[in-house]
Amino acid sequence: MTTHALSMDRERPYGLYAICFGFFLVLFDTTALNVAVASMHREFGGSMSSLQWIVNAYTIIFASLVLTCGALGDRYGAKRLYQLGLGLFTAMSLGCALAPNVGALIALRMLQGLGAAAMLPASLALLSHAFRDPLERARAVSFWASIVSLGFAAGPALGGVFTSAFGWRSIFLLNVPTGIAALLMVRTHIDETDTSTSRSLDWVGQLCVSLSLWALSYALIEAGNFGWSSARVLTAFATAVSFAAMCAFSEKRSESRVFPPALFSRPAFVACLAAGIVLNVGCYGILFVESIYLQNVRHLSALATGAMIVPLTLAPTITTRTLDRFAADMHFKPRLVAGQIIGLLGAAALVISVVVPATLVIILGLLLLGVALGYVTPAMTTGVLAASPANMSGLASGILNAGRQVGGAIGVALMGTLVEMHGGRGMFAAFSIALVLFGVMGIAAQRAIPEPHRLTGPS
Repeated sequence: MTTHALSMDRERPYGLYAICFGFFLVLFDTTALNVAVASMHREFGGSMSSLQWIVNAYTIIFASLVLTCGALGDRYGAKRLYQLGLGLFTAMSLGCALAPNVGALIALRMLQGLGAAAMLPASLALLSHAFRDPLERARAVSFWASIVSLGFAAGPALGGVFTSAFGWRSIFLLNVPTGIAALLMVRTHIDETDTSTSRSLDWVGQLCVSLSLWALSYALIEAGNFGWSSARVLTAFATAVSFAAMCAFSEKRSESRVFPPALFSRPAFVACLAAGIVLNVGCYGILFVESIYLQNVRHLSALATGAMIVPLTLAPTITTRTLDRFAADMHFKPRLVAGQIIGLLGAAALVISVVVPATLVIILGLLLLGVALGYVTPAMTTGVLAASPANMSGLASGILNAGRQVGGAIGVALMGTLVEMHGGRGMFAAFSIALVLFGVMGIAAQRAIPEPHRLTGPS
């Protein structure tokens, strides 16, 4: 091995840390902010709807633009796009900390969402580029997934601590030095990806997809406020369908499709994409309705509710690290199938908890869902990267994460509406839907993904 190769090997861990730290901020900021909404309300006043948009504006931009950003990373370089996204996210964090009113904060949060949309697919493309060996790539993705899970888990706890001690603005200020440090590490320790074989962009298709996802996300969010049959919600759904149809028409005429057959003709890619959507429908929907149930029906405090939910948010980190240590050569297919089975068992426990509302049954169900997250997240990510050509890794990861964001929005909207309309029967139906989805996805993954080469095999 040459001296240069040794040097590059030594650089890679620092590059991995930089990629992970940058995206840790995205997940931490997302979950920590929910704890701070009450403080924002005390400072700014205004309607509850305006406060909801502080959270939702970020998610909608993230979901609607992550696909476009994945394609841009393939064309102009994942490192370049990651740096731009991280820089924008860091700068807008400072802006959010200094926001004078709710309107300014919502606008800055939208720009934060744009930064996050640029970072996510670029981070996975950089991992794929830096770790070519399948086993090394799987370990890197597992580490990335565990850091992402840690951000998801740490957000509510640390957000509560910082909000109580220093005010809600400190959550955004915390992003600034960390973001700058990650930027410096990326600049020094990461190489740019190959763009020589990148595809041209179908801007019409990309725009139609983004607008369709925006309209769909808006409809799902506002359905809880105005009802599924309200004029604005029906109009938003119709708009989403219209832009989706326009995208399909554009795809037939485009040489560079938004949803290229080279990806969607691969069963492993389609199965991993479906697994990501199902995972977010189930876990995010359950997290939403269970939080409401524990506080409004069981009359637990916010702190006690957070403690009850800790198994769901902490288990993914422990699971991914344990699997990485003891079963690193296990192919993504058995991990994916096992994760769906564990998710099914978790949903089954929660179905039982509606009839037998024992605290231990609820905790068991949430714990199993957290373990399922730990199994499925790195497995589906590894599967998407393994099933994608190198020059399409950014687009592939963008499709995966756009699907996951939309899945989360569907889960929250659907399960939340069921509970709002039907109470306990709605919770039973919501958890049963998750149970069925996990079961169907487990069977589909087992049948659709070809029996592979193990992760220790050649690229």
